[in-house]
Amino acid sequence: MMFDGTENIYKIAFDTTLEGVIFTDDSAKIVAANRAVEHLLGYDIDELLGLDLHIFIPKNLHKKHKEHYRAYFKDPSYLSGGNHREVYGVCKDGKQIPLELRLNIFQFKGKKYAKALITDNTLRKEKEKKSQMVQMKLEEKVVDNTLQLKKLVSQLQKTNLDLEKQIQKKDEAEDRARKALMVERELSHLKTKFLSLASHEFRTPLSGILTSAILISKNLPQENVRVSKHVKTIKNMVNHLSNILDDFMSLEKLEAGDIHYKFSSFEFNKLMDEIIRESNSLLKTGQHIEYTPCHKCPEIYQDRKIVKIILNNLLYNAIKYSPENSKISITVKTDEYVNITISDQGIGIPEADQPNIFERFFRASNATHLQGTGIGLNIVKANVEGLGGSISFVSKEHIGTSFFVKLPKNNDKV
Repeated sequence: MMFDGTENIYKIAFDTTLEGVIFTDDSAKIVAANRAVEHLLGYDIDELLGLDLHIFIPKNLHKKHKEHYRAYFKDPSYLSGGNHREVYGVCKDGKQIPLELRLNIFQFKGKKYAKALITDNTLRKEKEKKSQMVQMKLEEKVVDNTLQLKKLVSQLQKTNLDLEKQIQKKDEAEDRARKALMVERELSHLKTKFLSLASHEFRTPLSGILTSAILISKNLPQENVRVSKHVKTIKNMVNHLSNILDDFMSLEKLEAGDIHYKFSSFEFNKLMDEIIRESNSLLKTGQHIEYTPCHKCPEIYQDRKIVKIILNNLLYNAIKYSPENSKISITVKTDEYVNITISDQGIGIPEADQPNIFERFFRASNATHLQGTGIGLNIVKANVEGLGGSISFVSKEHIGTSFFVKLPKNNDKV
């Protein structure tokens, strides 16, 4: 310090104080400053000594500040409300920052000095500003909600004028709805009964037709290509009709909420081998399936029948919508899920149709010329999610489609 050159513990404490501290004499000259002032205002201590305190005050306030300083130095009670002040200080680089000042007068060796404790108020000001903005938004929201409430009250008052009439209409509507529901339940019951009966009745002759076709194909001479082709067509049509019956039965159970999954442990690789073997009879000329099984695939705990229905549906679609001499790829990987990818090189799904592809009875615009009911993928998605899994796809028209199925390896559903 200029007024005390002795190095002692007070000097160390002064220099290590986190707040900025400046001492000035009665003429507002800076006689001491600590290190915190350097970081706060950008001046070196050596260049501050002897400078006028008003160097930190915006120029347009110099005159007023000098008057306040002289008055305060003569009588500290001049500042009403205590010695706490909030001002904007000018840094060495010209930047202005909000400061908090706490002032007091003291005497040392017969002379008066002023001490200013300086704190950077930037963070507090920012918090205050954010708080004010939040407060303004809350007030705006309150005003908006009040207006909405008034509007709602007005609407309620208007509604109450014809409340009795509305209640009467409601009672009549509920009565009609009850009657309609009873009729709908009866129709649903009859429809379910009919489909169940039709399914069982159709399966017996279809099974007989398929058996006969298989026996014919086994006893045909290898050179009789024409008859073999017709037999293959019969097999394909029988399988197609069987799949349609399965789809309708599944749809009825889904609508009725009558799906009860039967979980058991089974080897997934064996199931995939079975599905691929059964689908070989559906392959078009030159089509082939490229299967990459998972290595060391463990037993999984799932509903084997439903998993087979899901994968059969996706694989049959890949075959149906792919041309001759094309490849259908199946890849299986495992982590905590069994991840199945079925890819084809078929007609693909138009981009505009893709958001609706899992909707019931929806068929893509480029597939209407092919056989199908439009319920297969809807059933697949419902069953995949029912088993705790998920399904997604990527597709490009004229390039092909890939479906991705994720199924839990261990389903804890009962």
